[in-house]
Amino acid sequence: MIQIAIVDDHPIALNGLMMMLSDQENIHISATYASGKALLEGLHSHQPDVLLMDIMLPDIMGNELALAVLKQYPAIKIIALSSLDAPAVVKSMLHNGCIGYLLKGADKATIITAIEHAIANREFLEPQLKEHLLQSMLKPQKSTPQKPYALTKREDEVLQLIVQGSTTQEIGDQLSISTRTAETHRLALIKKLYARNTAELVAIALRLGLAE
Repeated sequence: MIQIAIVDDHPIALNGLMMMLSDQENIHISATYASGKALLEGLHSHQPDVLLMDIMLPDIMGNELALAVLKQYPAIKIIALSSLDAPAVVKSMLHNGCIGYLLKGADKATIITAIEHAIANREFLEPQLKEHLLQSMLKPQKSTPQKPYALTKREDEVLQLIVQGSTTQEIGDQLSISTRTAETHRLALIKKLYARNTAELVAIALRLGLAE
């Protein structure tokens, strides 16, 4: 029996996943969570075989949560769930240990296939995500167009690294600035782009074409 845990702060999405998997004889949904904090607390008492993880949680970025989970429980197989198909986001989640990446709205057969791949320790990406990743590698670099937002050069550099999944510490190291300065830039970006948190900042940046 494959033990599955799900973390998603949207009740409709969470219930949808539970309904799709409820009739599978070899799958048991052993726990559900609505935040990264709740997940990390729950893992102290129960570790699933596979974790279906929304990467846009309100309290922590998906890439950071994946690192935190795998640092303590390296045997857990994480499949990222998101409405974002940007290559930078997909690559960030895979780089941080996820074994699969599913778009929200994936059908039942695709989700089950991803779980089966995870149990077999095989990476799984939907065909369209593979195509996007391939195109991003083949696409020639273009000069960056002038952006209609009042971001400084440094803020733009910080934004690109945030979208790529870098932590505040990593941003500081890469740009040779203090962690405190990197955090100040992150907060300024959240304010300028009217985001509520870092996860929403990433979504807005991708939607507006401020990052790839």
